[in-house]
Amino acid sequence: MRTEYDFSKLKRRKIKVTINLDPSVVRYFKKKAEETGIGYQTLINDALRRIVERDELFEEIKNRLLSDPNFIETLGLRLRERQAAS
Repeated sequence: MRTEYDFSKLKRRKIKVTINLDPSVVRYFKKKAEETGIGYQTLINDALRRIVERDELFEEIKNRLLSDPNFIETLGLRLRERQAAS
């Protein structure tokens, strides 16, 4: 028996959790599961993953913009223009 194993090539593992959801949320995903043939827990996981990916993308874009001197300069100029116009 090996003393070490390489698990890097294994499919992404899931972590079992207990979560309380609103009945309407569970009904929604169970209905979608019947329509698609995909398990409702998988659909919930996919929806949560999309939220995480969207938030990570937003953070990346925000950080890139806030570290871009040209963006900051242009933003300041536009804000001053708007303030002067009001």
